[in-house]
Amino acid sequence: MPSVSDLNFRQAVAAEVKALRGLIGISQEELAFRAGVHRTYIARLEVASTQPSLSVTFQLAEALAVEPEDLVKAVRLRVARSTS
Repeated sequence: MPSVSDLNFRQAVAAEVKALRGLIGISQEELAFRAGVHRTYIARLEVASTQPSLSVTFQLAEALAVEPEDLVKAVRLRVARSTS
């Protein structure tokens, strides 16, 4: 995989989290509650101004009802598409 800029990675995470949240029909507030983070953190995540730590990635995956490795794979695919 080619070198990935921080912005490309953050944008891929943002898009994937927002898409998964939309699929299960929950608000940013509900996702934040389920993941044990603040709602403003989810908002910043979804506009690509921050990126999750590994532990928060696991919390988000659980809150979004996906396996952490599936979340990571989906982000990786988004990054690959954006850099090709």
